[in-house]
Amino acid sequence: MDYPCIIKHADDAELVYVGNQSEWDSDEDLCCFEYDESDCLIDSSGDIYILTESGNKYVTPQARGDSMSLAEILGLVKAHASQKGSCCVAKLYAPTISDAFRIVASLNEK
Repeated sequence: MDYPCIIKHADDAELVYVGNQSEWDSDEDLCCFEYDESDCLIDSSGDIYILTESGNKYVTPQARGDSMSLAEILGLVKAHASQKGSCCVAKLYAPTISDAFRIVASLNEK
């Protein structure tokens, strides 16, 4: 899995940014959360992971075997930005998936 990552909850435009493995391991709201089977984690390569409990209530992302393109991820980021009340969402652009995820991080800091 390549960091940074985002978590996409089913039926919700809000995205959760995960900067690195240490952040995942130390934040119980991330690694010990009871995820819906439709929730997923997307890494900076675009690979998609399901979030299943692996024991002791700890969640270990498991590769789903498919991925998202930069264009699809930018669509998620634009929906997230719109939900956050950002203006000019249609103009959002990032040259890489990692850069798109950094937009999510900056929007979540506000």
